[in-house]
Amino acid sequence: MIPQDPAKHQGPSSSSRRRKRGTGHELRGVVIRVATDLLARSGDVDALTMRDVAADAGVTAPSVYRHFPDKQALVRAVITERFADFTAVLNQAAEGREHPVARLEAMSRAYVSAGLEQPGHYRVLFSAANAGPAGLGLPEGTGHPGAAAFQVLVDAVAGCLAERASSPAAMTLATGLWASLHGIVDLRITKPEMDWPDTELLVDHALGAIRSAAG
Repeated sequence: MIPQDPAKHQGPSSSSRRRKRGTGHELRGVVIRVATDLLARSGDVDALTMRDVAADAGVTAPSVYRHFPDKQALVRAVITERFADFTAVLNQAAEGREHPVARLEAMSRAYVSAGLEQPGHYRVLFSAANAGPAGLGLPEGTGHPGAAAFQVLVDAVAGCLAERASSPAAMTLATGLWASLHGIVDLRITKPEMDWPDTELLVDHALGAIRSAAG
């Protein structure tokens, strides 16, 4: 989370004056992080405003617009970067594991851990309202930024099925696994008061159908 700039209350500092020029890659990153945090809190793209983003980033609105021409462009950048980070977590978890099932198991545990460790980011990716293709302003036929993350999961499941890797079974099993992993994360985030079973046991159970299919 990006803290409020003390300069807004104590007078402009040299760092805030530099930010107000709105130049450089660093400011772009700050704006994306601030927008992520605001989306995590509101859960709705429509509730996000460029003015709020600028205020929380400690810059003027024109500085934000120099990096992002409109809100859709900013939200696209937020969703794209967060999904890239999430996909990298899944890929890194699978590194160094030779057996396809072991890779999928590691990715599944990493999925749940990432979601529970950064619930705000997870909410932005999977629960924010109006963050579909229309809300992001994606041209017709353009894939959603989250498609790559799901494809990583589909490919990992397909790798476990050997000769049936190209069959519809991979998509069906991957979708079922995703639904289970998402449920584990989302329910723990939204219903923390419940006495949930151990996360490892739940992930293990979610992988059961794929283990059986892999033989």
